Amino acid sequence: MPYGNAIDLDENTRLVPVFDPVLRTLSVQLWQDGEPAGIHGLVEHFTHPDDVLDTIDEFLEQSGIRALTEQEIGKLAGELITAKGGPDAALMMMMPENPEYFLGLE
Repeated sequence: MPYGNAIDLDENTRLVPVFDPVLRTLSVQLWQDGEPAGIHGLVEHFTHPDDVLDTIDEFLEQSGIRALTEQEIGKLAGELITAKGGPDAALMMMMPENPEYFLGLE
Protein backbone atom coordinates (compact mmCIF):
# COMPACT_ATOMS: atom_id res chain seq x y z
CA MET A 1 0.00 0.00 0.00
CA PRO A 2 1.49 3.39 -0.92
CA TYR A 3 2.06 5.92 1.83
CA GLY A 4 3.61 9.17 0.53
CA ASN A 5 1.00 11.90 0.07
CA ALA A 6 -2.02 9.67 0.57
CA ILE A 7 -5.31 10.90 2.00
CA ASP A 8 -6.79 8.38 4.42
CA LEU A 9 -10.59 8.20 4.26
CA ASP A 10 -10.77 5.50 6.93
CA GLU A 11 -8.49 2.74 8.20
CA ASN A 12 -9.00 0.68 5.01
CA THR A 13 -9.43 3.31 2.28
CA ARG A 14 -6.99 5.87 0.94
CA LEU A 15 -6.54 8.11 -2.07
CA VAL A 16 -3.11 8.63 -3.62
CA PRO A 17 -2.59 11.64 -5.93
CA VAL A 18 -0.32 10.92 -8.90
CA PHE A 19 1.25 13.11 -11.59
CA ASP A 20 2.53 11.50 -14.79
CA PRO A 21 5.38 13.72 -16.02
CA VAL A 22 5.42 12.13 -19.48
CA LEU A 23 1.71 12.62 -20.23
CA ARG A 24 1.53 15.69 -17.92
CA THR A 25 -1.69 14.37 -16.41
CA LEU A 26 -3.04 13.96 -12.89
CA SER A 27 -4.88 10.99 -11.45
CA VAL A 28 -5.91 9.58 -8.09
CA GLN A 29 -5.39 5.97 -7.10
CA LEU A 30 -8.00 4.39 -4.84
CA TRP A 31 -6.63 1.79 -2.42
CA GLN A 32 -8.80 -0.45 -0.23
CA ASP A 33 -7.53 -2.99 2.28
CA GLY A 34 -3.97 -2.50 1.00
CA GLU A 35 -4.88 -3.30 -2.61
CA PRO A 36 -5.40 -1.06 -5.65
CA ALA A 37 -9.15 -0.62 -6.21
CA GLY A 38 -9.34 1.92 -9.04
CA ILE A 39 -7.80 4.93 -10.74
CA HIS A 40 -9.62 8.20 -11.28
CA GLY A 41 -7.97 9.65 -14.37
CA LEU A 42 -7.03 6.42 -16.12
CA VAL A 43 -9.27 7.24 -19.09
CA GLU A 44 -9.78 10.97 -18.51
CA HIS A 45 -7.11 13.54 -19.34
CA PHE A 46 -6.78 15.65 -16.18
CA THR A 47 -4.18 18.39 -16.53
CA HIS A 48 -5.27 20.58 -13.61
CA PRO A 49 -6.23 19.70 -10.01
CA ASP A 50 -9.69 21.28 -10.51
CA ASP A 51 -10.40 18.73 -13.25
CA VAL A 52 -9.89 15.94 -10.71
CA LEU A 53 -11.73 17.66 -7.87
CA ASP A 54 -14.79 18.38 -10.03
CA THR A 55 -15.32 14.67 -10.68
CA ILE A 56 -13.78 12.79 -7.73
CA ASP A 57 -17.04 12.36 -5.80
CA GLU A 58 -18.72 10.73 -8.79
CA PHE A 59 -15.79 8.31 -9.10
CA LEU A 60 -15.97 7.51 -5.39
CA GLU A 61 -19.73 6.98 -5.55
CA GLN A 62 -19.29 4.51 -8.43
CA SER A 63 -16.72 2.73 -6.25
CA GLY A 64 -19.10 2.55 -3.28
CA ILE A 65 -17.17 5.17 -1.28
CA ARG A 66 -18.64 8.24 0.43
CA ALA A 67 -18.09 11.74 -0.94
CA LEU A 68 -15.12 13.72 0.34
CA THR A 69 -15.47 16.25 3.14
CA GLU A 70 -14.41 19.87 2.55
CA GLN A 71 -11.25 19.21 4.56
CA GLU A 72 -10.40 16.13 2.46
CA ILE A 73 -11.04 18.06 -0.77
CA GLY A 74 -8.67 20.79 0.43
CA LYS A 75 -5.99 18.26 1.32
CA LEU A 76 -6.40 16.43 -2.02
CA ALA A 77 -6.13 19.75 -3.88
CA GLY A 78 -2.89 20.55 -2.09
CA GLU A 79 -1.45 17.11 -2.71
CA LEU A 80 -2.35 17.26 -6.42
CA ILE A 81 -0.64 20.65 -6.72
CA THR A 82 2.42 19.29 -4.91
CA ALA A 83 2.50 16.16 -7.08
CA LYS A 84 2.39 18.24 -10.25
CA GLY A 85 5.09 20.62 -9.04
CA GLY A 86 5.97 23.85 -10.83
CA PRO A 87 5.27 27.45 -9.81
CA ASP A 88 1.94 26.72 -8.11
CA ALA A 89 3.58 24.14 -5.86
CA ALA A 90 6.47 26.49 -5.10
CA LEU A 91 4.05 29.27 -4.09
CA MET A 92 2.05 26.87 -1.95
CA MET A 93 5.23 25.78 -0.14
CA MET A 94 6.19 29.41 0.50
CA MET A 95 2.84 30.39 2.02
CA PRO A 96 3.37 28.95 5.52
CA GLU A 97 6.80 30.57 5.73
CA ASN A 98 5.61 34.06 4.69
CA PRO A 99 1.84 34.33 5.26
CA GLU A 100 1.94 38.12 5.57
CA TYR A 101 3.26 38.40 2.01
CA PHE A 102 0.40 36.27 0.62
CA LEU A 103 -2.25 37.94 2.75
CA GLY A 104 -1.11 41.42 1.69
CA LEU A 105 -0.11 42.44 5.19
CA GLU A 106 3.29 43.82 4.22
